[in-house]
Amino acid sequence: MERNKNLSKVKVLLSVSLVFSTLSAFAQSKVESSAKSRSEVNYKQLHSTSLGNQEGLFADGIKLKMDLSVLDEAEATRETFDVNEIPCDDIYGGVWQNAHVDIYGALKNAPDSFIVNLTNFSMPREGKMTSNFGRRGSRRYHYGIDLKLQVGDTVYAAFDGKVRVQQFERRGYGYYTVVRHVNGLETVYGHLSKFLVKENDFVKSGQPIALGGNTGRSTGPHLHFETRFLGKPIDPNFLIDFNNNVCHRDEYLVTNSSYRKTSQSSRVLARNGNYKEPTSTNNNKYVSGSVKYHRIKSGDTLGAIARTHGLSVSRLCSLNNITPKTTLRVGKSLRVS
Repeated sequence: MERNKNLSKVKVLLSVSLVFSTLSAFAQSKVESSAKSRSEVNYKQLHSTSLGNQEGLFADGIKLKMDLSVLDEAEATRETFDVNEIPCDDIYGGVWQNAHVDIYGALKNAPDSFIVNLTNFSMPREGKMTSNFGRRGSRRYHYGIDLKLQVGDTVYAAFDGKVRVQQFERRGYGYYTVVRHVNGLETVYGHLSKFLVKENDFVKSGQPIALGGNTGRSTGPHLHFETRFLGKPIDPNFLIDFNNNVCHRDEYLVTNSSYRKTSQSSRVLARNGNYKEPTSTNNNKYVSGSVKYHRIKSGDTLGAIARTHGLSVSRLCSLNNITPKTTLRVGKSLRVS
């Protein structure tokens, strides 16, 4: 009799324990799943205006998981960079100031050509182009392109880099920010309403950096976007296909021809569809392709690179405006002819 009672008690305890364990495991897996999906969905902010053509985005869990795996692969292949360093400090001659867009007018020994890696690109804002790079009347010139947005829409970093400038210019950019990128470019974002990052912060491509606005010399909400090298403006259409929100190529060769102005009005918006590689009338050897480059790999040294291409170390340094003590960064390119 007593034995049967004890067995009954044991059965009841086992049943209760089993139920409790099942509920605990369910609750734990639910929390973990929620946390995981939240971090995935918040990888990049989405707006209602951009979801119209993405039916089933959240319904197709398998597709979303596959897309995220591609992002993980891209993250793993990012060029390594010390976030405490200043991007392309050697190219920019150690100049790092937070006052203005162009502070490089007196910079000496600037490279006469430079390869920019564009593979890390993200659109700063997906919207219709409302004004192009070009002339505005007889006295003014528009050094960037304008993309339509609403006040408060998110603006994203175009490439990995570090925030150099955050300022306000009442008769010009309004609230604006400048980012120096790891690939050597600087990008300008104007007429903002709010900053989401601070000066000297390191940002990744596609990271939210500001909210769009209508500040400064602006007739309506839009993002003013510029691409510059050593302070000199380059027509963003040379680098980016704004019809398809991608770069034309994985690399862009900056030469003196890159800085040429156009006689066209900034109201001409179809120029991007007729994109042509910048050319020069004086047979620029850098555009013609006679200049050769060596992409730095792990284990490369200046001496080894020089020997491979039949150069002396001093000649190699002279071609690239560097010194024998310059640190070589994997993925960067050195001119070897």
